[in-house]
Amino acid sequence: MTRKSDAPRPREKAQRKRRRALDAYARLQRAATLTATAADAALAPFGLSASQLGVLETLDARGPLHQQELARALGRSKAQMTAIIDALEKRGLAVRERHPTDRRFTSVRPTDAGLALLAEAMPVRADAVVAIMGVLSGDQRSRLGRLCRRLVKSLAPEEDARDDADEEGGDDDEREAADPVTVESEEPAVLAVVDAEDAPRE
Repeated sequence: MTRKSDAPRPREKAQRKRRRALDAYARLQRAATLTATAADAALAPFGLSASQLGVLETLDARGPLHQQELARALGRSKAQMTAIIDALEKRGLAVRERHPTDRRFTSVRPTDAGLALLAEAMPVRADAVVAIMGVLSGDQRSRLGRLCRRLVKSLAPEEDARDDADEEGGDDDEREAADPVTVESEEPAVLAVVDAEDAPRE
């Protein structure tokens, strides 16, 4: 039986919770950086950056868009989007076009060469992403997706959420049991996902 004097004081408990939150954030940020770098490396043979691929993919899906619409869709500043489109235009992968009646309005559209390169690059990058995420079991990927969705909903509630059926489904063809992880924490789910493949690999 824990004596009253041995119980954690409110201040100590708050500090421990704060440390765990900072640790979880640091691991999340590190994992995001490493996975993005590894996935984007697959684009090197095509001479594309992840942002350039994102622009081509968005234009392919939605058709010609104003530069500001592209910037909003991809979370880039106006200056960043200008540089991305400049690079695509220089390679003949996208073009800016003036509106036929309103010359102040300029839209961006992909060229045939841009769409052809997109069709080549997308499967290669997708394969790289699948390989990266393959270190997690189906249950772990499903759990990680739910946790990330919770963060996104709290920070950007206006964004469309994924289908509830998708979120709960996991990988039906690869539904392995998650590795058992014991974590003593106020937020066990967050740390369980991060700690499941704990990383002295760097």
